[in-house]
Amino acid sequence: MTRGDFLSFPCQRIIGDVAIRDHALTALLVLEALTLFVAAPLAGMGIRSPLLIGGMLGIPLALAIVIISPNMGARLLATFATALAFAGAAFRISHPSIQSIWLGHGAAIVAVIAISWVIGQAVFAPGRVTHHRIEGAVILYLNIAVLFTSAYRLVSELDPAGFVDVPAGEPEAAAISGMLYFSFSTLTSTGFGEIRPLHPIARSLANLESVLGQLYLTILLARLVTLHIEARRD
Repeated sequence: MTRGDFLSFPCQRIIGDVAIRDHALTALLVLEALTLFVAAPLAGMGIRSPLLIGGMLGIPLALAIVIISPNMGARLLATFATALAFAGAAFRISHPSIQSIWLGHGAAIVAVIAISWVIGQAVFAPGRVTHHRIEGAVILYLNIAVLFTSAYRLVSELDPAGFVDVPAGEPEAAAISGMLYFSFSTLTSTGFGEIRPLHPIARSLANLESVLGQLYLTILLARLVTLHIEARRD
């Protein structure tokens, strides 16, 4: 084996990891879009299996992206947060209480943030702008809605009167579908008005989400333009 062959191994591994990550981003985007825009509405109609299947398939894809991340801290945080989210969901089902509500939704929020952090490093890192970066950017945008959906569910479970036109005691799948609809309406500043926040924290979260929705698109466009210009200069 020559010295050149030996030195090429790390490069080949990096290229292979990037290819795996890119394909995982594409698969995750397709799956997340189907889950949010097809499975979630079906869950609101009482058909819960597509939502459960989407979640079960999405977790391995997200973990694959996390595992090949070059940032050890991000890998550890995302892995821990995902495990904590599983534990929180199981604890809520087996021992429902105020503590289990905090644990379940809090762990889900941390997991989404950690996974989005890893994906964000791939999207906004220096280098050529590819369609995989665009796909990752769309995933981040969708994750904002998912993140706030968990936050809204936490508020509504702690205070059932925190939102208008959100039935108390409805099944979890239907409740997620309703809050996901409200989250996307807020993120995109559509504001149809069927569901309205009454609790001060819910209103504050809605304001924050609407601001983030506008800022993200502006920052994303500016960053992608900068990366494109830098790539052309190289």
